[in-house]
Amino acid sequence: MPNAIAKHYTRAIMGLSALLALLCIVMATSLYRQQVEILELQQQTVRALHAADALGESMIDLSFLLKDQVADVSILHSRIEQNLQEIPRENLSDSQQQLLATLQTSFKEYQQRFDRLPSPQTSGYEAAVSKTVQFLTENTIPACRTFQDLTDDRLDAAGESHALILRELAWGVAAVGVVGSLAGVMLGYVVALGVRRTIRRLQVQLRDTAGMILETQSEIVVTTEGPEQDLDTQIRLLTHEVGAVVARLRQRELEVLRSEQLAALGQLAAGVAHEIRNPLTSIKLLVQGAHGPQATSRLTSEDLSIVEQEVLRMENSLQTFLDFARPPRLERRRVDLGSLVAQTFELLRGRAAKQRVELRFTSPGAPLCREVDPVQLRQVLLNLALNSLDVLPSGGWLQFDLWSDPQGAAELQLCDNGPGISPEISGKLFQPFQSNKETGLGLGLVISRRIVEEHGGTLEQVPRPQGGACFRLRLPPTPEKPEHVVDPVGG
Repeated sequence: MPNAIAKHYTRAIMGLSALLALLCIVMATSLYRQQVEILELQQQTVRALHAADALGESMIDLSFLLKDQVADVSILHSRIEQNLQEIPRENLSDSQQQLLATLQTSFKEYQQRFDRLPSPQTSGYEAAVSKTVQFLTENTIPACRTFQDLTDDRLDAAGESHALILRELAWGVAAVGVVGSLAGVMLGYVVALGVRRTIRRLQVQLRDTAGMILETQSEIVVTTEGPEQDLDTQIRLLTHEVGAVVARLRQRELEVLRSEQLAALGQLAAGVAHEIRNPLTSIKLLVQGAHGPQATSRLTSEDLSIVEQEVLRMENSLQTFLDFARPPRLERRRVDLGSLVAQTFELLRGRAAKQRVELRFTSPGAPLCREVDPVQLRQVLLNLALNSLDVLPSGGWLQFDLWSDPQGAAELQLCDNGPGISPEISGKLFQPFQSNKETGLGLGLVISRRIVEEHGGTLEQVPRPQGGACFRLRLPPTPEKPEHVVDPVGG
């Protein structure tokens, strides 16, 4: 085809492409505005649904505790009030607003009934609690479930609107695609004429690649005398072989990954089972000794104390796994890190004295304050300190050093004079399920590092040539607030 005709077709196709581009811009702008409105509605509805789900769970927990005659449920009351406040009021329908007001009124009436409960020592206490639970389960909880269903229905409606917009977008894209395809066919025909002349003179060498995959080496030669189908056949063969090799490699990779996951799950299950089995064995022996035909005595107060300790031990093991699977949210406030270390020492002092371990602390002198979650950060310090006490059964020392570096970051270093960390576990300290303890879950350091990183800091092992283990915790500087009240305890 002469060059003039090719240029004519090219200019026509370019003009059509510009028109299609303008059409796409107009269509995209209109759909974008609709998408933004629906997206805002969906986000608000999802937030309301999550808050309503949390509210429903808290109310169900409250009803169970009241049925079990647990007197102190103030924490659940506070959580329910917080859940009610977290429900966004924007973009709620009139029926949702009315139902939310009904739900709040019902919960306030429940609180009034709860506040009027008689003393647990009186005879009418159980009946009064039963009526309060009945009001909660027959009025407040059904209202919460109705609000959840209504919010879920509104989310479905927003999803249907979104699907409608997507269908409109699909039809528009299809129309543009059809026109664009026709233009592409015309342009492709022009280009193909030139490519055809070039490809007939092309000599394609596949010797190296084919030799690594196929059993025989091949050389593909395409000339003006042979059809280009020969090239296509050889490339298809090579592609098929490469695809087969890649498929086998992927299958092996999946098998290795599955094996690693099963091994990790087995290790976790073994640790949790061991942690729970031992306390259950102790409880079983005490119960069997006090119950049955061969029973010689009843459970004493010491036996009940042992049972309580073993139950708490199981609870701590399960809580460790729950903290790893679902970390709690940070509740930051301004805390003096030195006071937080001192409070940690108070928790460790009894065990340290029993093991003849000296606790040392080098403070910076002046208060060193940061915006942190004191409960979670104290848990990090306890995890690190208890790991050190585990390897110091016969005495030693545990050193805390706190200072502020030139950049204003707070650094806290914890070192001991124990046997140190073995080389085989040193490189895997912060990986899940890695522990050299017989009953360890291998999650303490993983949870600790995650807590520190959520504070914007770092937690790392520090090499210590003179022996022992050493960890350094670094927290970034925070803006000073002179009028902000400092929590000296952090609890």
